[in-house]
Amino acid sequence: MDGPGELDFSLRYPFSSSAKALLESKGTQLSERLVELAMERIKQSLNGTLAKSSALHEEGKFEEITTFAVARMILGHLRNSYLINKFAVEESKRMHAYLNTEPEHVVNKVGAELGVEAQVDGNRFLMDIPVFLSYAPKSVHYRLINREISNGKVAVSKEERKRLMEEAARKRMEKIPLVRDPPDMIKKAGKELLELLPKPKLPSINAKPGDHPPCVDKLLEAVKKHQNLPHTARWFLATYMIAIGMSDEQIIAVYSNLPDYSERITKYQVEHARKKGYSVPSCATVSTYGLCVANCRVGIPINWHTRDVPKEESK
Repeated sequence: MDGPGELDFSLRYPFSSSAKALLESKGTQLSERLVELAMERIKQSLNGTLAKSSALHEEGKFEEITTFAVARMILGHLRNSYLINKFAVEESKRMHAYLNTEPEHVVNKVGAELGVEAQVDGNRFLMDIPVFLSYAPKSVHYRLINREISNGKVAVSKEERKRLMEEAARKRMEKIPLVRDPPDMIKKAGKELLELLPKPKLPSINAKPGDHPPCVDKLLEAVKKHQNLPHTARWFLATYMIAIGMSDEQIIAVYSNLPDYSERITKYQVEHARKKGYSVPSCATVSTYGLCVANCRVGIPINWHTRDVPKEESK
């Protein structure tokens, strides 16, 4: 198998420089149809139903490549983190599905496009440590201490390499430039999309300002806006919610607001945290996570609830 031609390559990897060059060379006129198709692509990302292309002819393939660019235009106008993250996550998963069927030289081409290059070493690949760290998923399996390292390179399997490429693609597709004053049809599409956003679910913890330490309030505000949270923030928030007496179901409902939410994974992680009895990290630790936003002087965030409240604050 020789792999796809430039049109098919651009169709499968619409974030690539090949796709950009193709669009620039052919040019296209924005139309209601393209906006509708772009909207459908974003909706499929929201629903987790984005599949491989079914286009058979050149015209249909080029149109689909264009819808990716139009979808980015809509998202660039809205600047909604939830929509952008969902779009990036699903598009990168779609890319991964294509990689699973590609010959090695095509995988190498995509890897070079994403800056995730590796040297073949038997049945494995050797990748520069900085590249590995830039795109390694936040799991124990990918920690350097658990990896084979030699001469500044990390050994990864064929599947791990594709997973790192998926993460690189996700990060690339999250970087959508601001579109300040788009055509009216783009603005109209944006308004329609905002109506599809899920309402935030914050049972019990959706309290008035001051009921929780500022670091937690800030994280909850991000959750309400459907913004993604780094692994350390999720873990800290989970220990905090467990400590204040929230049930697993309530905590899972909070995390359901996140763009990459998976009920199965979230349920496992919350149950694991409760079973292990992890303590709420100290303020010093929270600060090292980059999550401290005020000088509360409570030592541990959970102490917020037992601190001495000044009279003016309690009024």
